[in-house]
Amino acid sequence: MYSRAARPLAAAFAAGAAVDSQRRARCEMRTVTCTGNTAHTHDVRKITFQMPQPGRWTAGGPIVNMLVQATPELKRPYNPLSTDENGSFTLLVKRYENAKMGTVLHELPVGGTIEVKGPNQQWTYKQGDVKHFALVAGGTGITPLFQLAQHALANDGAHVTLVTFNKSTSDILLAAELAELQTKYPGRLTVTHVVEGGLETGAISTTTAMLEGAVSTQVVRQGKPSTQLLSELLPCPSNDVKVMVFGRPPPTAAGA
Repeated sequence: MYSRAARPLAAAFAAGAAVDSQRRARCEMRTVTCTGNTAHTHDVRKITFQMPQPGRWTAGGPIVNMLVQATPELKRPYNPLSTDENGSFTLLVKRYENAKMGTVLHELPVGGTIEVKGPNQQWTYKQGDVKHFALVAGGTGITPLFQLAQHALANDGAHVTLVTFNKSTSDILLAAELAELQTKYPGRLTVTHVVEGGLETGAISTTTAMLEGAVSTQVVRQGKPSTQLLSELLPCPSNDVKVMVFGRPPPTAAGA
């Protein structure tokens, strides 16, 4: 029989065992089941997977990835769209020409399974240290920054400025999801989508959406990645501004 003094110790051991179990799970491959596979753009799909056990699968980010394995020889990391989903996660997967993993995931049917390992925390920060996040995304490089934006807006008082670069207006990713964040956190999220084509040279258009009675505005303009353009769109450098760049060059080179 436990004494009163022993009860807190027993509880601590139980909590420690639970944490060890979660750590082991993150280090092991687990089978997940596809519960949704829908087109997002002409070459990008949103694919949702159910974890084998219910409950939150991550400590909350702000930026994490999952190692996805189709076969022992075919694997790569992906950043889920959210780090706070209960028992499931959603990937935004682009299918490049001759891409093996993208092809496997695009063609995965509902009920199909794959192996995953993680989550692996890629980056974190101390709450309150950053007053303004300046985020630059090239293509699907938006996914880790979308994680961060959700986390910062929900758990911190920081403002977020996001600039995305894509080939055309039809390639813009997560516009509706960003609009929902703008509506939920009014005045704290600024979004500009820069496209190489699809608009007249130098043209700037404003996309306005009504969501639950609130207005969400995102700017779409034509241009290419450059230091001059980013200096115009991002907040001025300071000790409490954090600049983060994800995606393939040239957006990453311009933001460096």
